[in-house]
Amino acid sequence: MAELEPATDTPDVTIEVIALLANPATSYWLRDALVSALDRDPFDAERDALALSTILTRNLDALVARHFLDRAET
Repeated sequence: MAELEPATDTPDVTIEVIALLANPATSYWLRDALVSALDRDPFDAERDALALSTILTRNLDALVARHFLDRAET
């Protein structure tokens, strides 16, 4: 597991990270992504996570819109 540096992480964040990693409902993908991100430069990791979030949100929005458009046409 990535080492959390006390100087850069607040105790609340550290507790949240540990809880997320320990939660059996957390997907392996999210665990791996979090551990990988914590080993990276935090600014780069955040920028990449925000870009991923934006793309995933746009993809979901498009899928939902198509679903409702298909239903409206039938």
